[in-house]
Amino acid sequence: MNDRFARHELIPGWRQDALAGATVVVLGVGALGNETARLLAMAGVGGLVLCDPDVVSASNLSRCALFRAGDVGAPKVEAARRGLAGLAPGTRVTPRRAALDTGVGLAELRDASLVVGCLDSVAARVQLAGRCGLAGVGWLDGGTGPWGGEARRFTPGGACYGCLAGHAGRAVLDDPVGCGALAVQAPAGASAPVTALVGAWLATEGVRLLCGLPPGPEVVVFDAETGARPVGVRRSADCPLHEPIPAGSVTPIGLSRAATAGEVLAAAAGPGEDVLTWNGFGAGPMPGRAGRVVTRLGAADPRATLRSLGVAPREILPVARRDGLGDIRYIELAPGPEEDGAGAAPQADRQGVRAR
Repeated sequence: MNDRFARHELIPGWRQDALAGATVVVLGVGALGNETARLLAMAGVGGLVLCDPDVVSASNLSRCALFRAGDVGAPKVEAARRGLAGLAPGTRVTPRRAALDTGVGLAELRDASLVVGCLDSVAARVQLAGRCGLAGVGWLDGGTGPWGGEARRFTPGGACYGCLAGHAGRAVLDDPVGCGALAVQAPAGASAPVTALVGAWLATEGVRLLCGLPPGPEVVVFDAETGARPVGVRRSADCPLHEPIPAGSVTPIGLSRAATAGEVLAAAAGPGEDVLTWNGFGAGPMPGRAGRVVTRLGAADPRATLRSLGVAPREILPVARRDGLGDIRYIELAPGPEEDGAGAAPQADRQGVRAR
């Protein structure tokens, strides 16, 4: 027995081996992402992929245990990696300084043991709901307010964040310029105690899922005055974010996002076809699946790398006929050097988490 985790082994149902073999994707590494990542790492999760485009500000220091005064101005993901190295040296941390749609690919979401959203806007959460819907995976989501917050668990086939947001919330992403520049809500009041409360619930729920234990309520609302209460949610019949990419329609190709647009088109697009991306890069968009916006890779400079165009690592990209006829098929990008440490979780663990 590893002395570091000796007390964990006394907990009924705890599986330290399952945690050690898990890879958890945490999207958003502000206060809530800090706390959630810290607790998961200290629990013994073997790998964390941390995704956030922002830098540390002075206002983060009162709520983020992984940041220090000297980290102000540094990328949050790098500062969090340094903080975790001292607390949990056995956890592999892969930092991704990028927005969620360019930092973590659909194949990475699909293969992760667990996905946790610690985002700060409705738009970003709706976007993550759409990407998890395409990948066919569930995820955990948390949010905080001045004196409380919420923790949410979404499962494939059940209600998603898009269902909760309703048409008005989903419409934030309907702008045809794409999802590259999401509207950021005005900062709300927040404190370390509330962040710790919601982060602890997310981490506890995550550990239970990774250990194969029954999950808690789908949504829990925390309020400093009234306590915590579960809330029931239902899938919305008109939510368009429930169309996973059919597994049999995805073909891996031996190119990563380091390849150029021309190389990918030559390898993957047949006569009359074009490869599409989920994010815009200045070229004209065209309608995608379930109302999503996609952009033709053929409109890009053929010498540009997919990375420079904002395509995420291990992304799954649609391939469609230019005339709109026929079925859409998909290609899966191979891992590149920058994806080291963010590999697939063991198959049994992935299935155990996703089934709940």
